[in-house]
Amino acid sequence: MDIKPKGRGPANSLPVTRIRPAYHQIAEQIRDLIIEGRLKPAQQLPSEEQLSADFGVSRNTIREALRTLSSQGLIATSRGVLGGSFVAMPDPFVVRHNLESGLGLLRASETISPQELFDTRALLELPATRWAAERRTDADLERMRDAARGVEAGRVTFERAERSGDFHQAVLDAAGNRLLSMIAPPVWRVFAVCAVHSGEGNEMWPDIDHDHAEVLRHIEHQDADAAEAAMRTHLERLRDSAK
Repeated sequence: MDIKPKGRGPANSLPVTRIRPAYHQIAEQIRDLIIEGRLKPAQQLPSEEQLSADFGVSRNTIREALRTLSSQGLIATSRGVLGGSFVAMPDPFVVRHNLESGLGLLRASETISPQELFDTRALLELPATRWAAERRTDADLERMRDAARGVEAGRVTFERAERSGDFHQAVLDAAGNRLLSMIAPPVWRVFAVCAVHSGEGNEMWPDIDHDHAEVLRHIEHQDADAAEAAMRTHLERLRDSAK
């Protein structure tokens, strides 16, 4: 019987990292330049020919990389004499839309749970409510009142839910932090799907109307502690409805 010496047989596999397609690596390098601010919004990228020479790949590979960046909303391409590929101008709506889509997919696949969504929502909205009480203007208060009245006047659950989102958005905007105003809505909109699927009914809306009134009252009086506590009670009510 032949016996192979130890350590001389071929390995079944090696613990290596697979090489990604060239267009993927190119897209990631350009993305990093954009995120780092080395490529500015509205700045034109070099031509396909120049990028092909810089990266040492074919123009087809460059086109695929640019298509990837375009699908991510990072660049925009135009045709014609003055055309080319340009770094996209920042659009908060696009950021919110992409974040909501990603969170929705994570929730649908059960990668994240309703409790995790609630925890994140509380982490964002509770300090925002406190800041709103400290910083609100008369215009902010009128916007909150209008949204609260809209929730109460809603005839169907969908209409009430939309106006409820307007109320929470008004509170966030009054906090004066634009990043919070942009990233919190996707979290609560995905969280709201959990409540809808759990069978939330019209019987909850009187309590929600009361919660909104309490939050608004404390913000109006600039009582940050009470406003935060009222918002916590409200969010916990919504969380319990999603169980």
